[in-house]
Amino acid sequence: MGIAKLLLPSLMLVLCCASTGKAEYLKYKDPKQPVGTRIKDLMKRMTLAEKIGQMTQVERKIATAEDMKKYFIGSLLSGGGSAPRPMATSKDWVDMINGFQKASLSTRLGIPMIYGIDAIHGNNNVYNATIFPHNIGLGATRQRIGAATALEVRATGIQYTFAPTIAVCRDPRWGRCYESYSEDPKIVEEMTEIISGLQGEIPANHEKGVPYVAGKDKIAACAKHFVGDGGTVNGIDETNTIISEHGLLSIHMPAYRDAIIKGVSSVMASYSSWNGEKMHANHPLITGYLKNTLKFRASHLLPSLTNCSVHYLLQIGFVISDSGGIDRITTPADSNYTYSVQAAINAGIDMVMVPYMFKEFISNLTALVSKGVIPLSRIDDAVSRILRVKFVLGLFENPMADFSFTAELGKKEHRELAREAVRKSLVLLKNGKSNGNPFLPLPKKAPKILVAGSHADNLGYQCGGWTIEWQGLGGDITVGTTILDAIKSTIDPSTKVVYSENPDIDFMKDNNFPYAIIVVGEPPYAEFAGDNLNNLTLLDPVPSMIQTVCGAAQCVVIVVSGRPLAIEPYIPAMDALVAAWLPGSEGQGVADVLFGDYGFTGKLSRTWFKSVDQLPMNIGDKNYDPLFPFGFGLTTEPKQERMQALCLFLLIWASIGEAEYFKYQDPKQRLATRIKDLLKRMTLEEKIGQMTQIERKVATPQILKDYFIGSVLSGGGSVPKPQATPEDWVNMVNEFQNGSLSTRLKIPMIYGIDAIHGNNNAFNATIFPHNVGLGATRQFIQLKHQNFDIFFIRDPELVKKIGKATALEVRATGIQYAFAPCIAVCRDPRWGRCYESYSEDPKIVQEMTEIIPGLQGDIPAKGVKGVPYVAGRKKVAACAKHFVGDGGTQKGINENNTIISRRDLLRIHMPAYYNSINKGVSTIMVSYSSWNGIKMHANRELITGFLKNKLKFRGFVISDWEGIDRITTPPKANYTYSVETSINAGIDMVMVPNDYESFIGNLTDLVKKNVISMNRIDDAVKRILRVKFSMGLFENPYGDLRLSDQLGKKKHRKLARKAVRESLVLLKNGKSPQETIIPLSKKVSRILVAGIHADNIGLQCGGWTIDWQGQSGNITVGTTILKAIKSTVDPNTIVIHSVFPSVSFVQENDFSYAIVVVGESPYAETNGDNLNLTLPAPGPSIIENVCGYVKCVVIIISGRPLVIEPYVPMIDALVAAWLPGSEGKGVADMLFGDYGFTGKLPRTWFKTVDQLPMNVGDEHYDPLFPFGFGLTTEPTKAQEDLVVASKHINTIRCNESVEINILRNKTINLCHCGEEHERKPFISPHSFFLKTIDFKLYNTENYFKISSSIFASSFSIFCLSFPRSFVFSLFFPFLYFLPFSDSFPLPFFSSFDSLDLSSFFSFSLSFSFLSFITFATSTSLELIVLLLSFSSSSMSFLFLFFNFSLHNVSFPISSSSELSKFSFLFLSFCTFSAISSSSFASLNFSSLSFFFFFFFFEFPSSSLVALESSSLSFFFSLCFFLNSSSSFFFFLLIFLLFTLLSFLLFIIIIIFMLPFFTRHFFIFFIGLSLIIILHLRLSIFFLFPLFVFLPFIFILHIFTFLTFLLLFLLFLLLFCIYFVILLISFVFFSLVLFLLLTILFFIIIIFFLVLPFFKLYFFFFFLRLSSIIFPLLEICIFVLYFLFSVFFP
Repeated sequence: MGIAKLLLPSLMLVLCCASTGKAEYLKYKDPKQPVGTRIKDLMKRMTLAEKIGQMTQVERKIATAEDMKKYFIGSLLSGGGSAPRPMATSKDWVDMINGFQKASLSTRLGIPMIYGIDAIHGNNNVYNATIFPHNIGLGATRQRIGAATALEVRATGIQYTFAPTIAVCRDPRWGRCYESYSEDPKIVEEMTEIISGLQGEIPANHEKGVPYVAGKDKIAACAKHFVGDGGTVNGIDETNTIISEHGLLSIHMPAYRDAIIKGVSSVMASYSSWNGEKMHANHPLITGYLKNTLKFRASHLLPSLTNCSVHYLLQIGFVISDSGGIDRITTPADSNYTYSVQAAINAGIDMVMVPYMFKEFISNLTALVSKGVIPLSRIDDAVSRILRVKFVLGLFENPMADFSFTAELGKKEHRELAREAVRKSLVLLKNGKSNGNPFLPLPKKAPKILVAGSHADNLGYQCGGWTIEWQGLGGDITVGTTILDAIKSTIDPSTKVVYSENPDIDFMKDNNFPYAIIVVGEPPYAEFAGDNLNNLTLLDPVPSMIQTVCGAAQCVVIVVSGRPLAIEPYIPAMDALVAAWLPGSEGQGVADVLFGDYGFTGKLSRTWFKSVDQLPMNIGDKNYDPLFPFGFGLTTEPKQERMQALCLFLLIWASIGEAEYFKYQDPKQRLATRIKDLLKRMTLEEKIGQMTQIERKVATPQILKDYFIGSVLSGGGSVPKPQATPEDWVNMVNEFQNGSLSTRLKIPMIYGIDAIHGNNNAFNATIFPHNVGLGATRQFIQLKHQNFDIFFIRDPELVKKIGKATALEVRATGIQYAFAPCIAVCRDPRWGRCYESYSEDPKIVQEMTEIIPGLQGDIPAKGVKGVPYVAGRKKVAACAKHFVGDGGTQKGINENNTIISRRDLLRIHMPAYYNSINKGVSTIMVSYSSWNGIKMHANRELITGFLKNKLKFRGFVISDWEGIDRITTPPKANYTYSVETSINAGIDMVMVPNDYESFIGNLTDLVKKNVISMNRIDDAVKRILRVKFSMGLFENPYGDLRLSDQLGKKKHRKLARKAVRESLVLLKNGKSPQETIIPLSKKVSRILVAGIHADNIGLQCGGWTIDWQGQSGNITVGTTILKAIKSTVDPNTIVIHSVFPSVSFVQENDFSYAIVVVGESPYAETNGDNLNLTLPAPGPSIIENVCGYVKCVVIIISGRPLVIEPYVPMIDALVAAWLPGSEGKGVADMLFGDYGFTGKLPRTWFKTVDQLPMNVGDEHYDPLFPFGFGLTTEPTKAQEDLVVASKHINTIRCNESVEINILRNKTINLCHCGEEHERKPFISPHSFFLKTIDFKLYNTENYFKISSSIFASSFSIFCLSFPRSFVFSLFFPFLYFLPFSDSFPLPFFSSFDSLDLSSFFSFSLSFSFLSFITFATSTSLELIVLLLSFSSSSMSFLFLFFNFSLHNVSFPISSSSELSKFSFLFLSFCTFSAISSSSFASLNFSSLSFFFFFFFFEFPSSSLVALESSSLSFFFSLCFFLNSSSSFFFFLLIFLLFTLLSFLLFIIIIIFMLPFFTRHFFIFFIGLSLIIILHLRLSIFFLFPLFVFLPFIFILHIFTFLTFLLLFLLFLLLFCIYFVILLISFVFFSLVLFLLLTILFFIIIIFFLVLPFFKLYFFFFFLRLSSIIFPLLEICIFVLYFLFSVFFP
């Protein structure tokens, strides 16, 4: 037995050792494990009871160690005034907390509890703590106050504070108004900086929104009270906030967004309600908005271990209730506690501040979970969030309070900080009874002074509520300095201070006080006890005391209160008035400012009303009539610094007098001079700062000032606050700009944003279709009016107009720089950024660079190619991206390798950069991708060698977001190498965007070590400054609030709607060509609209909308496709929407047809990479359920083609809508036939993914729908809606641009049309009317129809064409082979802009008719004239035909009916000409008949063409009439000689001016010059016969002659020297001829000089005027010649 007793302990010891050796490793106790792993490990070990215990917070008064252990209590708190004992020391607090903590650690799992306290203005519950001013008075020292508060809270062993209060108090009657920083949500947002003081600064690489507590000297913070508690009706505490969702989000929500970004650990729910729903039970706001939208939520999902539900693994912070908050969900409170528990927990409350009935709470919650009323996943979510905060706090490693912090309580440094905060919080409202006689600062030396008022010597009143006790107390309740004591310690020792709380009139008479200080205000209060609906006035006897004291002596009144009070009646009696708010324990700060040791600087953080009847009244309200407005505050200068300041001022003034003139600040200086002057003044630090771009989330004005930051950006979704207004944006940008302009050299920063389809980050902005949709735009408009019917190509400036609108909307938010356009050529739709590319065809992408002049403005005629140009304050700097080849990566994998030859890189991916540079793009962004293995961010050959040197790009090159980090694999593995390589490669500005200190430090070190040369730095900075100077940033650095109405402007939304219409591509229309379904009928019985994309703005807009990845739901202002359909169909048509209708649903409802809208979910960049590209579920099922049983139109919402071949047979009509943006009405416009489909596929629609990559022109090209495919429909809209307003269509000449008003003043350009397969250089004499236009037509049908009116005017063109054609045919070879120097080896013209081919066809045919008629009736002389004309025209025609054939341009064929109409008109004219050869009367009759025929019948708005045509008819008729070979050959000689000399002069001018020409100006110049020459040549013969044969008109023309003779004499004076030389020869005809040439040269020069100042409409007017003046001048000259030949034969 004894042996057994000995062996048993030994055996047990062995077993214990064995079991210990096999014990499971407890990961949650290992601090080296990731937090997520620790949470997961601990969660799987916890029972339901342990989890619910963690969700319970109990008041310390009722807590015991046994309860902590038994119920696994997760948290304790001290409510207001709840302390271990009165005047408890730090040690008392630490001992108490450690006692509770030991109980928690003794539980099975040893989970520590967290202790919370209200430390809302210091550790205010604790005796001897530093009491800071209440929030209403706090100024710029908020972060340091947070850090000090954290130390003083830790001094008592507490780890968690219920602070800050970030309510926005909108009515000062609210009893908690002093807990609010301001009525302005922007100020409240700023004040969330206190969270960083309490918890510590989040490291640069830390995930935003995840709780972060920096160490043992920091505490967990709690943002409260969520949300809207400051907006209750009449300011009554805990009542209802009645406000719209927009108002709630724009006023009360922004600070929570900032708090979450700063890593706040918890958020407390408010007692109040929102529109009748208690916040503690508001699931949409707590879970839906706070946790999901604001990302105060989980990062990953983990399957529950206990069932199939899901719980969160990496939770963010937790949501806590207010004290007894869930009890008040019911009325009366606690009337149905089970319901309250259920509603609160399901709403998203994670921890419940019970604080007393914890047992009832635990039992109710346990029962609800056991019954499945509350899912276990909800419990797991809550507990995981609580555990995350505890792990982040380090509670598992350091659960016990640290006595080493006890000395921090009431520390001297903290009290000095509080004193500073008091000084800055004081607001001086009145200073003297007149402006020129200030009363403050007070003199310190006086015989005696009076201090009066109940608040002068009362520390409790000075501190207010929430001090030592919940409601606060009067008297010396803690350690501090009263205002009276502060005054006594500040004044001169010889000055006697007399204190009387309420002096009477006799007292005042008995004492001759030089001045008095009155300190009055409110008694302490907290929460609902402070609600004050009627009074808000100074309580008796204060008003009478003010009258008594201030009537007897000069006085300053100091108001100590938690809000403005009604004091207007008493102000006249006061000499000075100070709002001191609730200054806290350090009254010395008040005396510092009163006596001038420091100056007053404070500004009102809320409106000071006149009377309570005005409330609520806040800044920006309609009837804003305050006593003192928001932001008001007088200032004073400190006394002891005045003399120093004066001396400093004199020194500065003297230095200014001798200062060097700053050229860079003078806008009159040349750009290069300004850059050079500024660069030489800059230090290395300032230069590197300019090269740094940082994210707004890490930026502050101080950081911009300290580091000389050159640029700030908003990444995707980075906004001032949710649903920020333009004012919010502008104010934010301007704040940052203030920081930049406070630097030594005042170099403004430039703010950038991704505005890739509108200002897509901004709420309420117009969201345009993504680029892939714009690449599909092909507009053919049909006009029907009287007897003509014409189709013509789209407005070439659509993307330019979009650029203009985007620029305005970006500027509306104060931003000056857009990271757009993306000019990638996507060659594989598997790429997640494919929708950012316009097309797979580089030519289309080139065309779309026209958006750059829209964003930046058109380069002036004298502008230098490659130099950045931004036209003014309504334009933005653009950024062509991503250089280069990002659209060609293998398998379309984002940021991957583009394997391609150099030739193909330049042929496919580079051309759009040529166009962008020529259009003056300001910046170019480098691609994440690689080219043949070399990272583009490190590719010196392409960035510096090709882009900067060969293409002569003069703007700056910017990296992509963290682009240089990714030079190494993994990113930032060797950051110093990344910085070195990228800067040496040629990157000028680095989008850092967060770790700017590391970038600046590394780059500075590399330059100092000469690894990066100073020349490289100077080159980068020069380029950045060039853009800033070009933009006018130095002259206009600030955002302009006057542009705020441009955001979401109705005009822009109409433009977006038009863009949607033109972008839609109709891929199928009916199951056979005879059974089309589109356009749909508006009037039917019922329509089914199905699919998740039908009523979802977020899905409709795609990625890069509001957030980087985009969002689902109604995320911004716009019209969904469903709403558009409902507003378009007949009012009697029933529209039924079902997201996922079943087969039975479709069968049971007798739908006339269905519209199915399906597609992709939003994505951006890498998240969009997709190797299968199938139609996402439930799209296929919806199509099968619907299209199998009713006629259907399927609309695909996607950023690229998808695999849809299996579903096409069952679909009746198929539309590719791409990502149309916010204006869904554009889709309905097309579906129901208000407009016709015109869009063409900008990229190949493949059959299967196995075919990819497959692009047009590939060898094995077998698409489902080929590139360029798109069916068309005709609009059904009433034709009277199409009104030709500005000019009749009949008068359109070859290539003439005409503005036509269509559908309520929408203007478009009418131009010629042709078919083209390949772009070659060509020029038109009239090409200056239009910008260079690329026509992309495919051989499908004849798009150009010409009616009789057009054919009639063709004849006029024929009359003008043969001399023009003759010159043109001679000039064309010279033009074609002219050696233009350009930055890329392409033909200098990018498109055909030729004479209308139909005109050449018609006048060639006309000559045949003319020849046929005159052969039988004319003399040999007439025949010679006609043959000569015909040969000239034929030569031109054949030459053009040869060139057009060479370029595969086909001729349009006119209808026979139109041809017969034209033949009749032409035959009539020829008959008149034949008759005129033998009859003088017939001559004039035929000519005038022809003139008036065109003037009245065909040209009701303009007779120019007819006049010119008549001039030639007179010439021919005159020759026939004279019937003299000498006379004929004389006129013919003049004609040919003039043509030849004009041509030679033209060539000379071209050669002389060629070096100064830009390409587009050269096109303009040629066209202009040819028109001038033409008018001069033809008009010589215009009215000569009338002067001879029509005496009754002679007087009229003599008057005309005299009028223009004056003008002729003016030209004579201008060229008198030249005339003298000519007169020496005394050859009169030579004089006339060279005079004309001189005038021609003069006019050309004038045009050249004044062109940049012309508006388009003025140019048209000037041109028309000149076309009339020139012929009349020539008439005068020929009259002189006629008279000379008559009188001097």
